[in-house]
Amino acid sequence: MGADMRWVAAVLIGWSLSVTAWAGASEGGDPFAACTDAGGRIVAVREDPSARKIFETRVVDGEPVIVHNPKRLPELWPKARLFFFAHECARIQAGFLPPTPRTLTQDRLIDCDALEWLARGGWVQGDDVPLIEQAIGALSRAQWRQVPGEPRRVELAACYQRFIESMAEEAEGKRRDWSRCVEVCGEQMVGCRAAGGRVGEISVDCMRVYLICVDICNRRYR
Repeated sequence: MGADMRWVAAVLIGWSLSVTAWAGASEGGDPFAACTDAGGRIVAVREDPSARKIFETRVVDGEPVIVHNPKRLPELWPKARLFFFAHECARIQAGFLPPTPRTLTQDRLIDCDALEWLARGGWVQGDDVPLIEQAIGALSRAQWRQVPGEPRRVELAACYQRFIESMAEEAEGKRRDWSRCVEVCGEQMVGCRAAGGRVGEISVDCMRVYLICVDICNRRYR
């Protein structure tokens, strides 16, 4: 198989796979179904109305499980509540599993990871950050006994700013990658046209294959 034929085949196969992945992707999914451990495995979330805290991590049959008690602190603002779930998820990803003692230093280190996870998932926006801080800051000591970790001041504004900066850097990198990807598509189309659209005994529509190639670039890098 010649180089042009390999290019055409790769483009068509890649386009098919990208369309399938695009169609299967979820938008605004359930964060409770999105937590993974350090190995990329989904972490189970189970309700337990007898649990002493709104969220807590347990190890069941050697695997981490996040236990949720929806009856605890029903008055807590939902996105502040979601932050505590994300915090448990981030602790699991960092390898802080029971029976490892939980420390205030660990929890403060994990705060930014929890917020970034929520922001990347689209579950938290910039306007939510000060409201999360306020809701957690308003917790009484009695209420803190129902959330994971020791009472502490949760400061997330700087975390969100670092997240925005990292996203900008990623976007710039993607723009460069997209530009190079489209450039390669164009170079291959020139070669295809120079061959009269012939690949061995097969005639191909060079422009159509080029557009498919660009579509793959768009899906991958935009």
